[in-house]
Amino acid sequence: MKDPCDHYTFDLIGGVRKKPGRKPLGARAMTVAERKRRSREMRRNRLQELSVTVVLSRDAQHALEKMIEWWGVSKKEAINRALQIACQSQTGRTGRLFDDW
Repeated sequence: MKDPCDHYTFDLIGGVRKKPGRKPLGARAMTVAERKRRSREMRRNRLQELSVTVVLSRDAQHALEKMIEWWGVSKKEAINRALQIACQSQTGRTGRLFDDW
């Protein structure tokens, strides 16, 4: 039996105390540089999933420029508004094509 005042000797029945903190992903803990590299890679992948590349015709480009001028917003905001308006015209004001966004 272990003495209750002894905080240095391990209990053979209870086992060894676990190390504090998160468990390492591999055989050893990552270095600061490895953690940062992994973080940047995950961030880059998330941003690529969210971005969309679109090729517009000349007429669509002129329409986009007019929307930007009328609304006084950025290209991104003008495209977002145009898509929302198109969606509302297809589903009606009361209907919903997608969940709340």
